[in-house]
Amino acid sequence: MQNSNPDAQQPNPMLLPPITLLIAVSALGPFVLNGVLPANTVVMGDLESSYSLVQLVLTVFLIASLLGQLTLGHAADTWGRRPVLIGSLVVFSIGGVVCAIAQSIEWLLLGRFIQGFGASSCMFIPRTIVRDVYSRDRAASVIGYMTTAMMIAPLFGPAIGGWVTDNLDWRFLYVGLAIFGFVLSLLACRFQHETLKEQVTEQESISWYKSAVRLFGERAFVIYVLMMTGSVGVYYCFLAAAPYVVMESRGYSATIYGRWFIVVAIGYLSGNLVAGRFSQQVGVETMIRLGLIPYFFALLLFWIFSASTHPAALFVPMSMVAFSNGATLPNMLSAAMSVRPELSATASGIAGSLQIAYGVIASVVLGVILPYGDYWMFVAISVAGLICVLGYVKNRGAN
Repeated sequence: MQNSNPDAQQPNPMLLPPITLLIAVSALGPFVLNGVLPANTVVMGDLESSYSLVQLVLTVFLIASLLGQLTLGHAADTWGRRPVLIGSLVVFSIGGVVCAIAQSIEWLLLGRFIQGFGASSCMFIPRTIVRDVYSRDRAASVIGYMTTAMMIAPLFGPAIGGWVTDNLDWRFLYVGLAIFGFVLSLLACRFQHETLKEQVTEQESISWYKSAVRLFGERAFVIYVLMMTGSVGVYYCFLAAAPYVVMESRGYSATIYGRWFIVVAIGYLSGNLVAGRFSQQVGVETMIRLGLIPYFFALLLFWIFSASTHPAALFVPMSMVAFSNGATLPNMLSAAMSVRPELSATASGIAGSLQIAYGVIASVVLGVILPYGDYWMFVAISVAGLICVLGYVKNRGAN
């Protein structure tokens, strides 16, 4: 598929801050999203709440991330990447403090909302900064390498969360996240350069609504968003359902859940390595087509192994999905941001918010229906797969 101006003149790559800073900022989102989930059952007893309410720590976080990406993406295109990023990190830290001192499930959920809103820009602004500086194919490669290093967080996040929950106190998770977010805000103040003003010197100021209309008027953008939503939708379904299925339904500990989740993180990390190595060489479209092969195969394996209660029956297929996500998402995202380069942060925010919207819906629905059978997790995963198939078919038809 041809996209408008994919290799337009870009700013000097020297404007990038230390890549380790972008990696650390990006790592906040995955870590805080899934690193606290092994604590759900303990939180349920500590705050005297039901599992359906405790499950909302994921749902509320996703809703806040959705709202944040919708609004902060346009803000980053209007006011610049630097001020939005720094402000978001401060908000993230405040949310962590509220979670750490919460004495009721309501206060915990409030803290998660604040935390999620602050973390939302951490999920897309580092990638937008990279796209500001590099061309489409090169940006996909850099994002792939950046995400490879970033995957250290979800690689150890659930394992650390499970260990802290079983041996210390779940509140320490949020204290540590608050401190980490505050330190990153100080580092961003010192090292983060503004990349927007170097790319666009005289840009028409338009509303978020008009920006969204322009983006959704592009067939290419819609196609890439569909594929991204379906691809990541499987991951969000897994996050929403796996803690209940593994620990509540099948009786495994939080530590076991955290250890098996490493398999998923390794899959995603491996896919990122592939994206970083080959995206610029073979091109965005080829990487997307090849990278979706293990994704579709994994959806079949979920159903084939659905009767097994061993953790491998869940985590091995999910690791294949994660590999596919790691290989394809940097390319899909770079392509989506390249459709309208002047609205790259808005495009990244909208794409991320739609992915999260599916996660919100899935987490709410699964929180209600999972007690009636583990197979509902596989149904939700299959629905996400159909969304990806729809985008894939439209993409093939456009070429």
